[in-house]
Amino acid sequence: MKIQRYKPLASIYNREEDFSEDLLNYINELRVGDFEDAETESNVGTRKADIVATGNDGILVVENQFGKADWDHWGRLEAYARLKEANVAVLVAENFEELMIVTCNLRNQDSQIDWYLVEAKANEHDEISFNQVSRPEIDIQTEKKNIEYSKFWEPIRKKGLFAGKPVPVRDEGWIGKGIKGISLILQLNNHACSVLLSFQGENRIKRRNDVLELFPEENYKYKLSESPKFAKILFPVLEKGKKDKDHWPEIREKLTKLGEEVYYKIRDADV
Repeated sequence: MKIQRYKPLASIYNREEDFSEDLLNYINELRVGDFEDAETESNVGTRKADIVATGNDGILVVENQFGKADWDHWGRLEAYARLKEANVAVLVAENFEELMIVTCNLRNQDSQIDWYLVEAKANEHDEISFNQVSRPEIDIQTEKKNIEYSKFWEPIRKKGLFAGKPVPVRDEGWIGKGIKGISLILQLNNHACSVLLSFQGENRIKRRNDVLELFPEENYKYKLSESPKFAKILFPVLEKGKKDKDHWPEIREKLTKLGEEVYYKIRDADV
């Protein structure tokens, strides 16, 4: 009996970016759907996703790494999948800890995105094989059973600037859209709603200050906040929110109106 021997991916590729380039040739081998138009180092805000592809099954986001999958890459995949409004999200690594597999399985139970963990193994001939260690169950993949979607966001997601896939109730607090590396978020709290601009990266303060010039204080009310990773501008809209169901039409109208105004001002400006 000849036992198959495997070697580290790092012995074949100098960088994970090189693995990403080669992985483009194996997209169909991942067996996660029908995707063709793929690119590496795809912009997501101020960061870059390893691979983003489109095709008959929507949008695919892939993160890959050498060795054992870590939670940093899992977190990146979750962020990129949300911001890209992906239909399928895949983390490719050489092995996975049991907790991550359990987490991925649970994620598939209530998510509108199909989540996969895929092992990549290289043999002594530098041939790479892929094995799914976590994937959606068939009924979840085809019917998405037992997912309750937000009634508030339903009309907004059907048409207009913020159109997109239905929003699960568990994610009802916000929807987002990217513009020039800035996250624009429509926020819905129990008794308030607002438009949030979030900036990342080393120059986040300067970029926020540049954008602020588009919104003079005499015309716009806003609040500023900062953290070690983010700089934010919050535009309050109404002191009405999710619990104020009788006012939903007014909330939708004013929230999307300000969101669109902010979006197009940034889009048309040199910032």
